[in-house]
Order: sequence, then structure tokens, then C-alpha cells
Amino acid sequence: MTIEERIRALEDRERIRELAATYCFLVDDGRFDELVERCFTEDAVCDFRGVGGAMAPMVSRGREEVRNFFSVVVPGLLDRMAHTVHNHRIVVEGDRATGDCYFELTAVERSSGAEVVGSGRYIDGYRRVAGAWQFESRKAELFFIAPLKEGWSKRRFLRALTPETR
Repeated sequence: MTIEERIRALEDRERIRELAATYCFLVDDGRFDELVERCFTEDAVCDFRGVGGAMAPMVSRGREEVRNFFSVVVPGLLDRMAHTVHNHRIVVEGDRATGDCYFELTAVERSSGAEVVGSGRYIDGYRRVAGAWQFESRKAELFFIAPLKEGWSKRRFLRALTPETR
């Protein structure tokens, strides 16, 4: 691999990481038209569901359905959302790439007003369109969304490594 090819691969990976961060900011800021036009291909597919089928899949195909999901469904469920992505893994192959990363979020559940925390994994397909990387597919596997006051788990973390104290 030439130095030029190596630099291009690094630049592509960084642009894809920037795409994922921009996605978070645009969703959290409620800038859904910009989100869809800037971040998703014309034929993009979004698939949001709970792990293990805990939540029925919400699949959107094409920009209009994706726009509807983000402008109607998301704000109908969550308010004042802030989410981040981390541990991003990316494999670039020409003008296409795949990747996954974890996400965490805080928000207010619209129906109850409860503060919630959540976590999951995005599994993505990317495509370079007119020189810019966009999501060709984005699958969100939600691990949990739980009320902050209750915590995300009622059991101790790494019980085998944490001595019992009662």
C-alpha cells in the first residue's frame, strides 16, 4: 500500500467518524432535514430495534421514511436527548465501508417526563456519494433505555470481582 493510499484510508476513517458525530449532534438538536440530506444516501435504510426482539423493528427505507422516523417517531418518544458514540470500528473498501460503534444516551421520556439513560450499538454501512461519506444503512440495537432514578440494572456489576457487602 502506498503512502497516498494509507493517507486516504486514514482520511476516510476520520470522515466516517465525523459523520457519526455529526449524526448525534443533528439528531439531538432536532435538525432532521439537515440530518437526512447530509448524512443519509437517497436509498438509505434505518433499522431500530431492541436486542433479542425486545422492541418491534422500526425500519425506514429511503430519505422520506428516514425523515419521518426522525421528525415524528423520535421526538414523540424522547425529549432533550444527548447521545454519544464511541469504540468505533471501520473497514473501508473503496467507496463503501462498514462499521459499528456503541452509543449512550440521556433523554427525557416524552410520555412520563422521566429522565432516562440508554445504550446500544450502531451497525452501519457507508457509501461515498459526491465525495462525502453517508449512511447507506444504520441499524441501532438498543441494549436498554431505563429510568435514571432506577438505574439500568438492579444487579451488581461484575459480582465475581466485587465482594459482597451487606
